[in-house]
Amino acid sequence: MPSKRNETADKIRVAARAIVKAEGPDHLTFDAVAAQVGVSKQAVLYWFPNKARLIEALVRPTLEAESNAGKVAIASQTTAGDAIRAYISALAVFHSSDLERFRLMYVTPQIGQRSGRNGTMLTTLGRIHPSTTEMYDSLAEKMVEHGRYDRMIDARRAATAIHTALLGLILRMAMSDTLNSPLRSRDDALVDALVNVMAPKAA
Repeated sequence: MPSKRNETADKIRVAARAIVKAEGPDHLTFDAVAAQVGVSKQAVLYWFPNKARLIEALVRPTLEAESNAGKVAIASQTTAGDAIRAYISALAVFHSSDLERFRLMYVTPQIGQRSGRNGTMLTTLGRIHPSTTEMYDSLAEKMVEHGRYDRMIDARRAATAIHTALLGLILRMAMSDTLNSPLRSRDDALVDALVNVMAPKAA
């Protein structure tokens, strides 16, 4: 049986996600969450003492799910090219199937940024980074194992660049979806084009 703590925290997370989905990340405030859950603002702050912690609670499971989707797609591939193609295709399906989740993962965390003591940016994604790191390392290991790169550091940079390029395409999809743009029909073609650029098949 769930504890009182878990029940309360879950209700707060559900309310926060509903607010982001319905009104956008700018409307995610402790007052709004408290009103939706039916508790005081202080009660929300008790479980999530700042906005970065709340956003982390929303985003962490989705980043872990993305990482798992990427790693599963890579695992059974026997060439570097196949691994790259499977990786891009799997993550394209993962994100395009739920653009609200994508916005939650890669748009909402930006409102949790604040300056660190040394001037660096402390972000929700910074604390969640290990799950994404594991995904990058899985692809990098395949690329080194099958001779695409000699060094892990170079392969990992490539894995990061591939993921970043894909996220750019998904962001375009999310924008087109929001605007109900007719360009949405070309999304599959753009993903195929990215696959062909990153891992062209031998003639």
